[in-house]
Amino acid sequence: MAELVAEFASVVEGRDVGGDGSSGASAARVYKQLAKQRSDNATAGALFGAEGAQQRVEGKWWQSESDTWDLLARLYEQRQQRRDSTMDESMDANVDDDATLTDFVRAQELLERDGQLAEYVEVRRWLEDTAREFQPVETRKGYLFYTRRSIRNQDTADSNAMSDTNTQLVTDIDPDASSRQRRDIALEDHEYSTSLLRTLFEYVRRGRVSDAMSLCVESDEPWRAASIKGGLFWRDPRLEDEQSTESVGGNINRNLWKHACAALAHDTGNDSYERALYAALSGRVDEVLAVCVTWDDFVWAHVNAVIEMRMDQGLRGACVYEQAPATSFAHVQSRRTCAADMTQVFDIVESLDARVQSEARDPLRRLQRALATDTFAEYVAQFAQALSPETDIRMVRVVAHASLCVRQSGAVLPEADVSAVLEAYVDRLALDHDELVAAYVAQMPKERQTPVYAQFVQMLDVSRDHRMRLLQRAERHGLDSHAVCRAATSAGVQTGEPSDEQLGRFELAEPSEPITDVEQRQVRALEWTTSSPHLYPHALAQVCTLSRQFLLNGRTNAATVLLNSLPADFVQPEWIAEGAPLFQEYMHVLSLCDALAYYATWAETVCRQPTSTLQSFEHKQRVIDASVHVEQLLRRVLDVDWLGAHVQDGSARTSELQKLRMLYVPEIVFRLHGVLYETRHAVPQNLARSLDLAQMVASDGLGIYRELARPSPVHPNGRLIAFMALMRKSAFELLRVQESTDSRVALV
Repeated sequence: MAELVAEFASVVEGRDVGGDGSSGASAARVYKQLAKQRSDNATAGALFGAEGAQQRVEGKWWQSESDTWDLLARLYEQRQQRRDSTMDESMDANVDDDATLTDFVRAQELLERDGQLAEYVEVRRWLEDTAREFQPVETRKGYLFYTRRSIRNQDTADSNAMSDTNTQLVTDIDPDASSRQRRDIALEDHEYSTSLLRTLFEYVRRGRVSDAMSLCVESDEPWRAASIKGGLFWRDPRLEDEQSTESVGGNINRNLWKHACAALAHDTGNDSYERALYAALSGRVDEVLAVCVTWDDFVWAHVNAVIEMRMDQGLRGACVYEQAPATSFAHVQSRRTCAADMTQVFDIVESLDARVQSEARDPLRRLQRALATDTFAEYVAQFAQALSPETDIRMVRVVAHASLCVRQSGAVLPEADVSAVLEAYVDRLALDHDELVAAYVAQMPKERQTPVYAQFVQMLDVSRDHRMRLLQRAERHGLDSHAVCRAATSAGVQTGEPSDEQLGRFELAEPSEPITDVEQRQVRALEWTTSSPHLYPHALAQVCTLSRQFLLNGRTNAATVLLNSLPADFVQPEWIAEGAPLFQEYMHVLSLCDALAYYATWAETVCRQPTSTLQSFEHKQRVIDASVHVEQLLRRVLDVDWLGAHVQDGSARTSELQKLRMLYVPEIVFRLHGVLYETRHAVPQNLARSLDLAQMVASDGLGIYRELARPSPVHPNGRLIAFMALMRKSAFELLRVQESTDSRVALV
């Protein structure tokens, strides 16, 4: 199946969207061959038992699909040619009343003028070409061989018993002897005649009229070949083309011949297949239906009748000859009224017995009906509306590609419905064939291409290199890769401001804590907009948006992973020169994450206990170095009006920035105090400096005191009182140290 999907996609990728109208039919013929190959493979490899039965069912599906592509190619190539024709479509379907035209020419002109009739003929030809195989009867020389021998034996026999045995046999050897004498022919001849008539009907059913006539001649029944040949239209090349060397042919009294065929079909004394044969030739329905077996047999019978009716109506008028009267055949009228059009044909067939109705409900049969009745647009709309996860993927594939073929042939289809079918197929492709998706998205309306492909790529959990290859394929198929990247990142980030209840449970994550799968997908969503420097401005906005979300939830570890995932050349020189608010926010978040990450390193260093004097000295030096560095990082956050307390534009971003200041500025102040206070022994001057934090907090320029005084869901009364307690703690400790120092000085 994977190979087939790729082969279908290669046709889509190779088809020029702006090319000639025949490309839709050409693509359908390629699909036909692909399906036919699978049908042949399934049938050839069929085994016995349940497995073999399944293979035969599969082969039947592929054959039916192949037939469907064949029908599509035939009809839409014809429809495209008719649309491209300069012929006036409003012209009367009847041919000109030119008495010099032969029936053959008049029939050709009728098909050229009546596009619908030409389609009906093509549908009948398709039904004939795709009919199931059958075993024809073998050729047998000698007309009524066994009857002839019985008559000869009867004439020479002396035994009365022999005579009594054959008294019911005909005494003459001619085609009408049996009906004229009301006697039988020999059993062996009767059996062969039945098989012969069935074969003749099956040949006609398959459009192989010449084979039927040849079989009649080879079986020494030339008169029956002549009766079949009567359906040919009369032609005289001398009236058609002065340069023609063809001879006169066809039936000049075809209408009379049809009535004679109808009479043979009407005669209940004839064999059922003989009646069906002549009924089919004359365009009758009743007797043909009696021998029909499958859905396509019934459709063929009705389509054949419609064609003959339309031909008779179209050929009425002046003629170069006087037609023979057929009034004596009025009693052989068909009991069933001929269908008016193709839609009525299918309605009639679908109202037959349960077995035929079951065949008609087959998904591919429904599609074939839509193609034949030129209602594919309505079919696609219904199919799109009924789409669900349970829809057979084979039908999704068929309808998706059929829609592309039909649209390529110039037909107008509902874009929204075609897009829905293609999206359903893309969803299935995304599971195992993501490299093929771009080709199908490119067939969607322009306004759907970016959101569909963006949704597809942002859901993929693949390597960055694989993602870049998917972008390259998008560009190859004409998609706007930059728009796709922007949309994919926006969809992947999916930010949302936490509620007060969530903020009430606010807790900072440890820097070493692994991020969640959801956070990892959000971080990786930035890979799309960091794939090109042209997208860095959009990436910057998304980085800030996602960082705010992480920080509001205390996920500083996720924010750190996000910032570390950005390319080395992410920061652009013009951002630095312009000092844009988003870039300032990015730098502030970066400084916060650096400070908190190193704070964890500092805490680990302080807690590590030395085991010897040498280690104690080294440990003290490491604590001093770490304290100096972490202090610098923490002060860098506080000294720059972190996240801009002056911003008051009422936007959602401003609201988030204010909440972040409310959460993190007090946290940084408390941690800075902790660093200075806890290292008072290693760095004695840090104790006094911890007390100096009060001046920084009270500064109007930084506005830190406002964040400490502001109530929050975590601290309903604010944190200013707690900060004053820290200052008191530092002050008392400083007094204690000074008193201890004074005491030692006094002792000295």
